[in-house]
Amino acid sequence: MFGLAPHLIARYDEWRWAETERLSGEHALQFLGRGPGEMTLEATLFSQHLSGHKQLHVDQLRSVGDSGTPYPMISGDYKALGWYALTSLESEHTYLDLRGRPRKDGLLIGFRRFGRDGPGGL
Repeated sequence: MFGLAPHLIARYDEWRWAETERLSGEHALQFLGRGPGEMTLEATLFSQHLSGHKQLHVDQLRSVGDSGTPYPMISGDYKALGWYALTSLESEHTYLDLRGRPRKDGLLIGFRRFGRDGPGGL
């Protein structure tokens, strides 16, 4: 994504089950389908020291969030993970130079799976 190489990827998946109480017996469960999956990426940019690491990438991520459009998420080994919407972006600027420009940008990026309607929802 925009030349960012995350150093941490955390995924959370869930499957939904409805519970129905039964008289004189254990509860019955009915599978409702896959719940919303979430993914968190943590990355670091060294804007002033490494080519390809630009503050512009953070602005591009904000534009993706502003667009309200889900995008396909693809892993580093080119495996399609599904469609995800950008839900949060936290940035931390540290090691400022004399002009106030950060030498290091820490990013925490949150995504949520965007499921299709219908059976399977993937």
